[in-house]
Amino acid sequence: MTSMQRFDPLREMPGLRRMMGRPFFAGAEPAATAWPIPMDVQRNDRQLTVAATLPGFDKDDVDVSISPDRVLSIKASRQTETEHQGDECEYKYLMRERRTGSFQRALRLPADLDLEQAAVALNNGVLTVTLPVAETAQTRRLTIGGDGG
Repeated sequence: MTSMQRFDPLREMPGLRRMMGRPFFAGAEPAATAWPIPMDVQRNDRQLTVAATLPGFDKDDVDVSISPDRVLSIKASRQTETEHQGDECEYKYLMRERRTGSFQRALRLPADLDLEQAAVALNNGVLTVTLPVAETAQTRRLTIGGDGG
């Protein structure tokens, strides 16, 4: 026996909206659009480490801050390069895929981190933020006293 499904025109809308939001070809996004920075977040008993990918950025182009409400913000910006004029002719871009504009990402931090001891490094296009766990929040191993009997 076959069941019949009632037509619902709004059922297709989320998929249609996603399809229409995609660019029609590579590089169709506006250059000044902000896009999120890809990042990895790791944690162990001693520290939380955030690694954000920022290829081609200098440390002067990156701003890292922690707000009073414990939000880690990473912001970077890259200005659009102007057309290069050579000695004999003017060069024009035939293809432009490197993104320019502002890039940002925010992450709410757990309450047990020592924000005063935060360390930041930028090496080979990877920004690393290391936040140690506060001494009072770390697990301590206790020794058992008595004669064991």
